[in-house]
Amino acid sequence: MKSQIQISSLDLRESLDATLAKNLVVARVIGGMTQHELASASYVSRATIAQLETGSSDPRLSTIVELAHALGLSPMLLLLGAKEIRALASLPNEISSVANLVSTQNLFRMNELVDSGLLKDRLRAARIGAAAARGFGATGIAPITAAIFSAYLPGTGTAAGAALGNLLGSSELDKK
Repeated sequence: MKSQIQISSLDLRESLDATLAKNLVVARVIGGMTQHELASASYVSRATIAQLETGSSDPRLSTIVELAHALGLSPMLLLLGAKEIRALASLPNEISSVANLVSTQNLFRMNELVDSGLLKDRLRAARIGAAAARGFGATGIAPITAAIFSAYLPGTGTAAGAALGNLLGSSELDKK
């Protein structure tokens, strides 16, 4: 059993490296940059960029952030795999099914909490968002993604987070 877990972890690691490699090459080439130009703009060495583009390096998060910013992208885009992209493409249909997830009273409270700017209040807003998602029948990661989105954009974000979590947790996306 232990060797199965190690193989699965290795497969996952290779998959994440391949995803970053593919996305980085596409972003750099379509953005019209050479490896040297990206290295200069990001302060990441050209050798590191080459290693990342072949999937043979395990970068720090700060490296991904620096490369993304030099490319004018959100770092998230360099890390999106096929499943995440399918989920995002399906999001408009899914959001409509959870559009009224948060009550007016909870929405008002969540907005107050987020507007305070305090981390502890953002966590409170996130908890309200997660509870709303659970109350709507969300399971798996959906309450977590609803909570994360709620800490920034109560209501609409809560619904989008719950919908995205439902899609990402769906095994149907693995089959497409």
